[in-house]
Amino acid sequence: MDLAYKVFLGMEERNVSSWTSMIVGYAMHGLVSDALECFRCMREAGVKPNFVTSVGVISACVHGGMVQEGKRYFDMMQKYYGIRPRLQHYGCMVDLFGRAGRFDEAKEMVEGMPMKANSIIYGCLLGACEKHENVEIGEWVAKHLPELEPWNDGVYVVLSNIYASRGMWKEVEEMRVVMKQRRLAKLPGYSLATNSE
Repeated sequence: MDLAYKVFLGMEERNVSSWTSMIVGYAMHGLVSDALECFRCMREAGVKPNFVTSVGVISACVHGGMVQEGKRYFDMMQKYYGIRPRLQHYGCMVDLFGRAGRFDEAKEMVEGMPMKANSIIYGCLLGACEKHENVEIGEWVAKHLPELEPWNDGVYVVLSNIYASRGMWKEVEEMRVVMKQRRLAKLPGYSLATNSE
């Protein structure tokens, strides 16, 4: 990013594309404070953000675990810049809430979207459920994800892992049956320890 920043500083005119490139670059590299500072400078320079800019800013908040800031920027883009949220914005917000373990807000965001959530959004939420061992939302996601990707058996693998992490062995066994019926080769999250003594 140092070289990109030098090139950026050397530009005679910085437009929305150049500012956005810097913001997204910082966000992708986990340089959260740099991304948000760049966005602040962009606004001070009178450059109006676009759809991609707003995704980059919210993405930076995701990487930084900055829930309140992410919510503020999500609202700001609509209120002050007239940017209508797209699937990518909602996806970032669901990811932000999920990573923070704020599953009620994540589910509310999915259910309140004006468009149908895609497999990427449900997948992010399922991954957060695995990290935080959230059975309830994991099961909710598992009802929706196969409708979008019936060929993707990963949902059963992750749900089995969630059950195993909570010691829910009956449910793990039920997932084994489902996975066998679907002819899955890998049966994760289930092990049997025996004591031969």
